[in-house]
Amino acid sequence: MIDLRKPQGRPQQRPDVDTARVDLLLLDASGEHLAVHDEQGRLTCPSLILDRPGGPHHRGELGALVRELARRQLDLDITYIGLLAADESGTAVRLVVTAVLRTVPDGSRLRLLPVGEARARRRDLQHGEHLETARHWHEAVRCAPDLGRRIERSMRTAVAFLARHRAEEAGHWGWEQYLGTDTLGTLSTANGILTCLHARAGGELAERALQTLRALQNDDGGWQIRRALIGSDSDTSITESTCACLWAFHEAGHRPESEEAVRRGLAWLRERQRPDGGWASADVPGQQSLVFATASAVRILALYGERDAVARGVQWLRDAQCPDGGWGATAPAADETVSSSPAYAAAALLALRQAGVPVTDHVITTGCEYLLGAFSPDRPEPWESTSFTSLVDSRRFARMDFRHFATPWVLAALCECGYDLSHPVVLTGTLQLLRLERPGGGWRSTLTAPDITPIWAVHGAVYALRTVLDSGARNLAPLVLSAHRDAELRTLSWLSGGMIGRRAAAERPGHVWRRRLTTVWLALLTVTVALLVLGQLGVLRGLQSESGRDKVLAGATTLVVTVVGALAPSIIAEEYRIRRSRARAGRDREGLE
Repeated sequence: MIDLRKPQGRPQQRPDVDTARVDLLLLDASGEHLAVHDEQGRLTCPSLILDRPGGPHHRGELGALVRELARRQLDLDITYIGLLAADESGTAVRLVVTAVLRTVPDGSRLRLLPVGEARARRRDLQHGEHLETARHWHEAVRCAPDLGRRIERSMRTAVAFLARHRAEEAGHWGWEQYLGTDTLGTLSTANGILTCLHARAGGELAERALQTLRALQNDDGGWQIRRALIGSDSDTSITESTCACLWAFHEAGHRPESEEAVRRGLAWLRERQRPDGGWASADVPGQQSLVFATASAVRILALYGERDAVARGVQWLRDAQCPDGGWGATAPAADETVSSSPAYAAAALLALRQAGVPVTDHVITTGCEYLLGAFSPDRPEPWESTSFTSLVDSRRFARMDFRHFATPWVLAALCECGYDLSHPVVLTGTLQLLRLERPGGGWRSTLTAPDITPIWAVHGAVYALRTVLDSGARNLAPLVLSAHRDAELRTLSWLSGGMIGRRAAAERPGHVWRRRLTTVWLALLTVTVALLVLGQLGVLRGLQSESGRDKVLAGATTLVVTVVGALAPSIIAEEYRIRRSRARAGRDREGLE
């Protein structure tokens, strides 16, 4: 908080005067611009000054008080958001509040500074340390009322979009990666099923697609990637595809006790675990364990309760964590050039949480710190997407190009690690994910052409939105206690309003009596001097005159001069206080211009 004992670009208040000052961090309706006064490289906030006793606007709830004072002193129409900071120094109280500037007054030279520029000039910005808090608060207030309905609507739209783009091949229902042909993909069909189930929209579409997965299962129990390989097609079973299919069966309620496809798939997955505890994408000689393949296997085996294989996989993921808290495509020990990527960090955290690693574990906390640090709100995708190519069939030189739409998976990982929409990164990331939704359904990604809607992007987005919603439902305490919290906030707001009102209107008794005594003394001196002057002018001798007219005129003159002399100090002092208050308000208005 700013030290009120130092000058802040205006004359310091006299130490014997109580004042209350309210600095306004004003954002426009969109939250993308900050209202400031830019003078000689210094960005200052509009301020409200209260140092005048009395007045009904000095009492009441803080928000109403700030709105009224902004209208009276600065001619601004604002919507109060909340209190950011408070400080008391000597006889002065300073508050920092944030609000929405509804309109810019005509003729005002108030500058609406883009938030990006304000961030870059934070050192020049008064109360710059509160800028991000103000923005997040503004965003939450603006978006919160409709956010739940917006998420549900997006998920329903995504299911309708997939229903319109369903493919059919040889009587089987499913989907193709880019939703443009009638050929079926194994991994794409699993993603389509998961999208429907995450959106709570199963039905015939999901069941018919599950039957397609049963038909596409390889003899060894795994699942292939049919037509999305580079180089040539291959029917070899792949870890990532097998995990996606097993996840789809699990979400549909199918368990190994009653589903043969699940039993065979789990057996294949267990058998493919490597001696170091990790998994590769496929059985290729000399290929090392990969982070995404291992994370996928650990997560799915944990879903089905496969403890031994999961424990070894968890240890491999722990050892594969990079020094910065993230994960790369491979383990750092196996590849010194590996660097962390949000997509792989999210996959690892989701697997570790599914395996039961607590959120307080060091591997989880450092992983979350890495993801929060990698957040870039100015990009359309706040977490950078990535892709990785691996050999899956050495005989046919077939390679898999696996693309990772990072933003939704990071949001899901953070929510599974204990974060929710109350955290500004989760809220902003969720809103930006919603903005990436294409008209009519589907999501775009920087990994594809602008007019392409890949099914893996749709699935990732819907899964993230479902996880975000569920994270809010896991802890019902805020909802249950909301009425009590609101009552507490109202009380605190009245307390804050009363604090600055009292400081502005109620002066200390010592100061009051000192000023009154000074005024009385000045009045006595003025009357004494006036009487002496009247005596010198001979007016007082008229009181002893035998003429009645002279006595009346002398008496009236003496009375008028005495009364005026007694009242003059009080009138002059009050006029001085009024002019000083108006001058301060005028300087604040000029500061806006």
